[in-house]
Amino acid sequence: MEANFDTNCYFNVLPEECVATVFSLTCPLDACRSSLVSSSFRSAMDSDIIWDKFLPSDWLEIVSKSVSPLAFSSKKELFALLCHPFLIDDGKISFKLEKSSGKNSYILSARALSITWSSNPIYWSWVSMQESRFSEVAVLRTSNWLEIEGKIKTKMLSQNTMYGAYLIMKITAEISIEIGGRQASKGKAYLGSKQKSDSSVLVDGMEMMVTSKLTHKGGENEQIPCEKEDGWVEIELGKFFNGVCDDDEVKMSLKEVKGYQLKGGIIVEGMEVRPKH
Repeated sequence: MEANFDTNCYFNVLPEECVATVFSLTCPLDACRSSLVSSSFRSAMDSDIIWDKFLPSDWLEIVSKSVSPLAFSSKKELFALLCHPFLIDDGKISFKLEKSSGKNSYILSARALSITWSSNPIYWSWVSMQESRFSEVAVLRTSNWLEIEGKIKTKMLSQNTMYGAYLIMKITAEISIEIGGRQASKGKAYLGSKQKSDSSVLVDGMEMMVTSKLTHKGGENEQIPCEKEDGWVEIELGKFFNGVCDDDEVKMSLKEVKGYQLKGGIIVEGMEVRPKH
């Protein structure tokens, strides 16, 4: 005789703590999908047991560095807050969690980078831009030497995760229209650049990847700047795997120092380190 039973009822008799513990071993996306199975699962999804596992281990330190206070009454609410970018470290760094995986990502502002001669107003200027998430961006006025470096500790990143590093920038050009020798309009345009430069990512002093030409174990690829949804342009600097976290240092850089051509009009917002899929 074939037994019939309601699968939904079977799931509903499981203790909520048991369900929450099982969900905490998955990722946020899978946990949310599983909550559609039964009312017991949906109830368990509100448990701090689950969301505490999805939060970064150093979430208390991250929250304490926030420029604006973060108000939350549960770990689930906190996770939702952290999935939206917010500024930390006196506004010099932007942090957010990837919603589907709970992985950490950071954007280092131009002020958090090492930019050669950026303190000399002959070569660089610091301005505010409405479209930037940071209070200041660096604008290259003119120079034949372009060298930008960012650093981040591996312990700040999620373990066992492939990361990509990106320079966030714009390139400006003067535009105008003249009619009969008289200027009819004048302004600035923001462009992407296909000029090759040397860029790299180093972890604890070991070079992992070089881009634009992007050099890796299998050969070389050209990296073409991509426009982001927010209007900024990003250039991939490289990628690296962050294993079980040691206190190593990741160095990311872009250099154009071999020629003597003058460069200018580059606006640097920062460098982003985010999970790479």
